[in-house]
Amino acid sequence: MRTMRLFVGMLLVLLTAIGAEAAATAPINVGLQDVIDTVEKSYRALTDVTIDFFQRSTLAEKNREMRADGQMFLKTANDGDPLKFRFDYFRPTTQEIVSNGRTMWMYLPENRKVIQSDVSFVFDPLRFNPDRDRASNFLQGLGRISKDFLTTFSPQGRDVDGNYILELNPRRATETIEKLFIVVQRDAVYLYTQKRMQLGRPLTVDEYQQLVNGIPVGNIQRDQTAFPVLSTTVIDHQGNTTIMEFSNPKADTRLSDQLFEFTIPAAVEVVMPPGSER
Repeated sequence: MRTMRLFVGMLLVLLTAIGAEAAATAPINVGLQDVIDTVEKSYRALTDVTIDFFQRSTLAEKNREMRADGQMFLKTANDGDPLKFRFDYFRPTTQEIVSNGRTMWMYLPENRKVIQSDVSFVFDPLRFNPDRDRASNFLQGLGRISKDFLTTFSPQGRDVDGNYILELNPRRATETIEKLFIVVQRDAVYLYTQKRMQLGRPLTVDEYQQLVNGIPVGNIQRDQTAFPVLSTTVIDHQGNTTIMEFSNPKADTRLSDQLFEFTIPAAVEVVMPPGSER
């Protein structure tokens, strides 16, 4: 009898442990809005990010694929400062695309040429209101995809790693985008959804920032939550496709404004597109 009681006691402990484990790993009921909110709230809570990228572009007419990789630096608009960015291409040839929010430089070292454009009318935060205006570029648009696009889960729904795939169709015709796909990091979506379920309502931008800040610095999950976009695929009206895959994000590291300035090297030709003269 004592042996039986001991066995029953051990079984109850085991069942309790199994029940606790099952509760801890129970699937989270993630909805489409949770994934959209994770993209929008994370971007609007972000101050800056450094991230590696791999770019693959396919020309439909020529059935030709071009590949490149490099590193992207992004500093979001804040307190009257414009959005700033920098793309350093490493392969197949070196190239720099730099913008301080007022001027954009495209430097092609092999050609000894810099293309300089006025972009102040695009990135001026005093003119662009994400709650009112339509984003004119991808870097502005991540914080408001639900306004600019009819967003659904893609037919595939999730990739082999369980990350969520969104399909975005422009609500109004654009010159450059026929369709857009965004892959969103699953753990970031889970964290958002868990917090949303605790609160019983969607998170505000400030609450998303608090969620990010609650993850220990140096934890990779923190950077994935701060910038959960793993890849984007843009398909234009001619069927051309550009895929950008992102990896190794480092978010909110207080990037220096000097990183987004460009000093034109000596003996380099400066070209200004029509209408861009300053």
